[in-house]
Amino acid sequence: MENCTICPFVKYWYVVLAVVIVGWAVYRFIQARNAPPPKEIAGVESLTSQTFEGHVAQGVTLVDFWAPWCGPCRMQMPIIEETVGVLPAGVKIAKVNVDEAGDLARRFKINGVPTWIVFRDGREIHRTSGVQSREELLEMAKRE
Repeated sequence: MENCTICPFVKYWYVVLAVVIVGWAVYRFIQARNAPPPKEIAGVESLTSQTFEGHVAQGVTLVDFWAPWCGPCRMQMPIIEETVGVLPAGVKIAKVNVDEAGDLARRFKINGVPTWIVFRDGREIHRTSGVQSREELLEMAKRE
């Protein structure tokens, strides 16, 4: 058995497994980074540092802080699309890409995406993180 060529590999099976897992994770990361940008949603404004204040100044605005490389943010897109048409009168949904508007992300202390902040007449009244269902978005729109 001293001339066995398989034994050294069997002895270090966990190293081989770790290499396979790291390789898979790198592949998935690169795949997510190269994914096409999400499509624009009708009725949802993409805010920048210059347009942010004016957009949230009046009424209720649900602002989604997101990033194009974020899987949960991409999952949120179709939910936003189906919610925007049934929002109560005067309520808006807007999006802030944290990669493009890093100053807004720092200003509002966004530590993870997606993060939702609800503004009423320019003041933050509610904040939550993670993917939100249609019902949760509608509930946020009714907050006082």
